[in-house]
Amino acid sequence: MKLEGLMRLKLFILMFLFINAHAQIVTQQNILQGIVIEDPNALKMNEVIFDRVIYDDNVYSTSKKTELGDQARVDMAFRYHTDVMTFVRFRYSTDPSEERENNKTSRFELIFSKQVNRMTFQLDLEMLTNDVANDGDSSGSSIGLDLDSDDTFINYALDKFLITFYPFNFRSDVGDEFNTLDVTRINTILGSPDPINSTATADERIVTKTIPGIEIQYMLGPTSIYAGAGVATYLYPTNGDFDIEDNRNADSWERKETVAYKAGLLYLSDGDKINLQYVTHQNTKETGALLKSAASLNAFKNFGNFIVEFETTASQAGDAPYNIDRDTNWFVNQVPFRAIFSDKSGEEQDWVGKTGQAYSFKIGKNFKDFTPYIDLKYQDEYFIFQGRESAHLLRNKQEDRSHGGLQRYAVGAYLYYDNFYFNTQIEHQIAENPVFTNSTDLRDDRELSTFEKENTLLTLNIVFTFDGSNRNQTWWF
Repeated sequence: MKLEGLMRLKLFILMFLFINAHAQIVTQQNILQGIVIEDPNALKMNEVIFDRVIYDDNVYSTSKKTELGDQARVDMAFRYHTDVMTFVRFRYSTDPSEERENNKTSRFELIFSKQVNRMTFQLDLEMLTNDVANDGDSSGSSIGLDLDSDDTFINYALDKFLITFYPFNFRSDVGDEFNTLDVTRINTILGSPDPINSTATADERIVTKTIPGIEIQYMLGPTSIYAGAGVATYLYPTNGDFDIEDNRNADSWERKETVAYKAGLLYLSDGDKINLQYVTHQNTKETGALLKSAASLNAFKNFGNFIVEFETTASQAGDAPYNIDRDTNWFVNQVPFRAIFSDKSGEEQDWVGKTGQAYSFKIGKNFKDFTPYIDLKYQDEYFIFQGRESAHLLRNKQEDRSHGGLQRYAVGAYLYYDNFYFNTQIEHQIAENPVFTNSTDLRDDRELSTFEKENTLLTLNIVFTFDGSNRNQTWWF
């Protein structure tokens, strides 16, 4: 089923979230980051508040053995309020991917927020340490605008409407269990190269950016419906026969535009939630975007002491997703050279331009301070999202096939203590194709290594929140 048809079906299910009359639509990522206050009565004015800590780590897996510390995600934040809607927030965050050295991508974030009558102004700044190994000028620190942040905005509340302008990123991630991060993340090539080669010159690089835009939200009781649109520019060759795969010669370059759209509905009442999201953008063959569209339906329901969450998320891959080396800000230098994601023989990977889907069903039972649960997930062979189980990351030794369909069976539990929760989970993963590394047979040449079809993963997640939102299972479960 095409993604557009899937969305038309989902739009008939309806329902979505309401925070308050002066809060823009938030996503699961914003909840995790802690921008939104769960209980304003917990605030202490004119004092530094220890806001939250999030620790998320893979403890052990059969494919990689002990993983503690290798991919640990750590967030820590402080805030200072002069009133409920006027604050400064400082946050530290790590975002490693595959190697522990990537923890050097840690960042410091400063948010300033002020409400004046019906208007709210919020600014997100980022402090960079400029710790770049291959940069001859690597030294010192700088602070400036976070140019892909959806936490910089200006909004205006008018009766049941809220109009929000996002100058950098109009909030384009979808999904909770299968979060996509920014669907509208695009690429532009700087330096006007002719031709585009496997290695870049000193003034050539790829810049990744998000799309700014406007969101209009209508609030009706516990239900909030919204729609938005955005536009961004990118550089592209003027010659009509240019193709990033087959003809990388550029006569000259011009500025072009791509347009993005989003719509959604969020319902939140008495601990129940229904969250429907859709995002799409144009010209992905020219912008090298990983994703073209994504849609998600997430529902959470209380049944007495039992709690149930269901999610289905679909994503459509971009038409020519660039395979970028984050260390060089250029295309991955492989043989044969290919600018988009390709297998070891240089053929386009099978998920490019395809639509994939994933499902999750989780059920738990609440005791006083303890919630055990089971979680069942399935991802098809083309589903792309931010997790390391994504079809573009979890691939066989030749990288010509993904997992082929991934079944995930998990049992876990939440333990609550004051403003903390501790979540441990063990998950067994079964793939159709051998895609999990064998910890006893690792070689420099991936194609000579042994891969397996099954993997067991143990994870640990610890969260502290100053306002007691750690017990809000609507978002955390």
